[in-house]
Amino acid sequence: MRIFSIMAAATVIGLIVSTAKMGNAAILNSSFETGDFSQWEITGQATVEDASFGAEPSEGTYQAVLETLQDTTNISGANLESFLGLSGGSLTNSGVTEGSAIKQTFVANAGDVLTFQWNFLTDLDPSESNYDDFAFFTLSDRLNPLADTSNATNTNFFTRLAKETGYQSSSYKITTAGTYVLGFGVVDVGDSTVNSALLVDKIKLSNASTSVPEPTSTFSLLALGVLGLSWYLRRHKQSKEI
Repeated sequence: MRIFSIMAAATVIGLIVSTAKMGNAAILNSSFETGDFSQWEITGQATVEDASFGAEPSEGTYQAVLETLQDTTNISGANLESFLGLSGGSLTNSGVTEGSAIKQTFVANAGDVLTFQWNFLTDLDPSESNYDDFAFFTLSDRLNPLADTSNATNTNFFTRLAKETGYQSSSYKITTAGTYVLGFGVVDVGDSTVNSALLVDKIKLSNASTSVPEPTSTFSLLALGVLGLSWYLRRHKQSKEI
């Protein structure tokens, strides 16, 4: 009985320590501060740039820059659908001719909130509806538009693109725990000659109720478990002596 009770107490300590270690899985290299696309998969024209691009990163030194004009192989709408795990026609039915994208797989808990900063830029005239380039993000097989040429109304004299939305914030609440593929993309619509771009930065996955405890909290929980076991052994010894 005594051995069983000690084992049970030790198990409680193990559970406490394990619970202290549990928390949100992170989006790796989420602000691109490695200066490259480490932990990300890319297709098309994608670079990591600092402020010399002409737009300040929303956090830190670097930001992801996706552009529609390809330096090498043209990445068609169908190829982008395959890369991002989208159903056929998700992009091509909108007249997408080419584009670029990045993606990363992550694990999330129910209630986690995904947030990120983005800026859409284009050389197209916002009033040109026949060539409505757009930017988007994907979560597994779901396509979520961010902006198109009609939204890029701010003039930017410092980047190689004429118009921008400026950095915006977006968030998405995860309702079901599981493994997800997060993607970001920008596409040309109706042509393959005028450049558009998407800047992405400051990607976070957070939920206060499941955040990882601070190291001090972890040690406190461990200390409580040890004290609890010591108290149990001392009380058990005293009861045997009576």
